[in-house]
Amino acid sequence: MRTTIRYLSLFPYLKLSRPADPGRHIPKLKTQSLHRRFVMSSSAPRAMRDIVAVIGTTGVGKSQLAVSLAQSLTASSTSSPSSSSSTDKPRTVISISTSEDTSTQTNSTPKRGLVLSADSMQLYKGLDVITNKVTGEEMGGIEHWGLDIVSPGQGGSWEVGKWCNEADQKVSTLSTETLPIICGGTHYFIQHYLFPPPELSFDRATTTNPPTRPSDPLSVRWTPPHPLPALPDNFDPDLLKLLDTFWTPDPMWPGSTNPKDGKAQAGPSNPKSSRPTTTEDDQLLALHSLLLTVDEKEAGRWHWRDGRKVRRGLERWWERGGSGQAGKAEGEQEEVVSKGRRARFRTLIFWVYEPLETLRPRLDKRVDKMVENGLLREIAELRGIAKEVYGSADAVDHTEGIFQSIGYKEFAALDLNQSHPQSDPLFPAMLDRTKLSTHQYAKSQLKWIKKQLLPAVREARALGGEVEVYVVPGGEVGVKPAVDILQSFLDGEDVPLAKEIGHPDAGELLACLEEGESKVPDTADRQNINARKNCEACSTPDRPYSVSLKEWDLHIKSKIHKRNVNPVKRDKEAWIALQRAKGEEKRTERERLKGDLGVAPSEG
Repeated sequence: MRTTIRYLSLFPYLKLSRPADPGRHIPKLKTQSLHRRFVMSSSAPRAMRDIVAVIGTTGVGKSQLAVSLAQSLTASSTSSPSSSSSTDKPRTVISISTSEDTSTQTNSTPKRGLVLSADSMQLYKGLDVITNKVTGEEMGGIEHWGLDIVSPGQGGSWEVGKWCNEADQKVSTLSTETLPIICGGTHYFIQHYLFPPPELSFDRATTTNPPTRPSDPLSVRWTPPHPLPALPDNFDPDLLKLLDTFWTPDPMWPGSTNPKDGKAQAGPSNPKSSRPTTTEDDQLLALHSLLLTVDEKEAGRWHWRDGRKVRRGLERWWERGGSGQAGKAEGEQEEVVSKGRRARFRTLIFWVYEPLETLRPRLDKRVDKMVENGLLREIAELRGIAKEVYGSADAVDHTEGIFQSIGYKEFAALDLNQSHPQSDPLFPAMLDRTKLSTHQYAKSQLKWIKKQLLPAVREARALGGEVEVYVVPGGEVGVKPAVDILQSFLDGEDVPLAKEIGHPDAGELLACLEEGESKVPDTADRQNINARKNCEACSTPDRPYSVSLKEWDLHIKSKIHKRNVNPVKRDKEAWIALQRAKGEEKRTERERLKGDLGVAPSEG
């Protein structure tokens, strides 16, 4: 009865299907069972460290909720400092790191919160407008980590492994009286920190050829961690040159006799970069041919024009010592599968959700507000940084570092030296493009949550992890239920059913947690899922026509394929000449018929 009364007081917005009966115990009423709780056999009770994550698309109010949750802990601890209850009893906590080491410490209910920002753009110092950084006032007195860490154009790579390592170090310094609250829109960071895939490691091996200046923005982002893996004796010499240099600023492309001829020249279409890339078809094909030679399964996963992913495939091949994930021994594969994506913490996730239909107008208003608050000024500042780093504001890789920020590329052609840039005829179209890019980013975030993060949660649960997920609306309306759920979670009590609290669409959005396979596809699985093949009929000698296997049936029914499989139509010039000849025959026949009927022939 006490449990039932507590839920009625904590969650008054829950609707009971029938009146509560004082004489009847209702153990399953609107509560989440404890069957997923992680239990370790020990002589003393032990539990994993508590952690909270706030996820959601851009512009829904994630930061507001994260701050509110942290403030609720402070208010709770100061309102009754001398109170004691069973929930205040210390418990032993295990924090599991990616290296599988465990450390234990005595835990009590957290009395404060710390927000860890999981935003790949807000890591950079300054540029608060273009990165939509939380303001000092919005922080509400809560400590934030992960903001203003590196200067734009400096600091080396801050990809998923770097962020996870740095976040882990920060969390390890916190006492259990401080609750880590991860908040941000880079869900790739959050997912890999909470549920790391077993086949990957965040540890970065010491390279044999480290950059002389790690802070140099043009120092190559990746260098071989060990000597070149063994290759067949008949390995193509030209591809070998490329394999030896693909990771350098000046790769040696096949077919070049003079070293300078094989080097990619920096310029607007091929900017200086710490991750060399190319946009030339012949060079992209050479890079893909190289990956196809050393790792056929991985090469079959990518379109030959997807140069960055092809390059990363080569890097992974080298890191593995020349062996592909799919080529691992059976025992190693079984070990990876048995590990799975396990939860590193006792996790509570709040998904702040708003449908895209109603979110888009709000995002448009936010972009307008960014312009008012100095977006163009910060773009001018970024151009200055680009000129200093790359030598020209035009020679910038828009897929690298702070230069990925939405708005920078979209306003690239705007002259900011004029007195009123917003009066420029190009400005409206650029503003619309910035808004569209923001919509597309929100859509991609939503897709990641549904297709990647939630399946990872499902797998972690299947492997015994305690991971609770709730969908809440943005703004103040979502704060109250989230704070109450957090309190019950931290007290170790049953929490309400996720589909019956928070956002009205919660049941539909979280249905995937109870359906489908529990295993998230690993690298080998994705090689099969994303496999591609070239259509010989539609390819030309210098341009393979790559098609996803999932779309193969549609392709062979398409007009372009049917035209190309026709032996006559495959030779385009011959086909055109044939069609012209047929047309000429028809015209001649029409003229003959007109002559027979006594009609004057037409001119031309």
